[in-house]
Amino acid sequence: MLLTGTRNYSVQEIAEKFSIDERTVYRYFNKIENAGFALDKKHGRYRLVQNHSEPKTLNKLFHFSDEEVWLLHQTLDELNVNLPMKEQLIKKLNFLYDLNAISKLENTQNLKNIQDLNEAIRKKVKVKLIGYRSSNSSSIEDRIVEPFDFLGDYEGIWCYETESEQVKQFKITRIQSVKLLNNSWESETEHQVPFTDAFRMSAKKAIATIEIQLNLKAYNLLREEFPLAAKNITTIDDNIYKLKIPIADYHGIGRFVMGLPGDIEIIAPEDFKIFITEKIKLFNY
Repeated sequence: MLLTGTRNYSVQEIAEKFSIDERTVYRYFNKIENAGFALDKKHGRYRLVQNHSEPKTLNKLFHFSDEEVWLLHQTLDELNVNLPMKEQLIKKLNFLYDLNAISKLENTQNLKNIQDLNEAIRKKVKVKLIGYRSSNSSSIEDRIVEPFDFLGDYEGIWCYETESEQVKQFKITRIQSVKLLNNSWESETEHQVPFTDAFRMSAKKAIATIEIQLNLKAYNLLREEFPLAAKNITTIDDNIYKLKIPIADYHGIGRFVMGLPGDIEIIAPEDFKIFITEKIKLFNY
């Protein structure tokens, strides 16, 4: 709402007004632009470009993205019940959003992948994730999996991979396409979501307990970027905080630590210090 006015604001002004870090302001800018809005940027100052009527624009900004609205509308439309509430909800969606434009999203690949994976879960069949781009193995290849549970934000899905015989998390945006197979699940008893740490990494169990000391800047960013870690933070002194938390993989928390040089001190374990040291050596300047 601040950015819908006639004045342009600097990043510093926004950060001070909402008591957040400038890094967080830029992250919010990315979220706003990813939601389909344009930011007017002049001489380091920002304002939201008004391309639509204000009521519709603000409702789109604060409630659902176009893809979310399309999914909601499709779900309501396919709901096999005749309730006044169903019609009321559809009318509200049509009033607040341009569903003619949103309907064009039906063929976008991410939505198609979600639909196919949801159908595979319902039918309890295996799928082939075609052209999956894996960051861990630095490869692009097909994966045969048994999908069984979406992440809450639908950005990923939990699957049992038949080749590795492991439960893994796959990102929807990294899947080229999904092919349903005629093979039914064979390992349903293994369909258990593994331990997932606050930095969104997963493993059968925690590999270590990390202890780090943070200044106020790092503390604020940790709470904003990884809110699930907040319960593991204790206050040591004025503007000094300690995080002691079990983790599934060094890479998740490692990216956070390396992004804040000078703001975080690693206390334990020694293996994590070595991990960070080795990663820093890989930087080319």
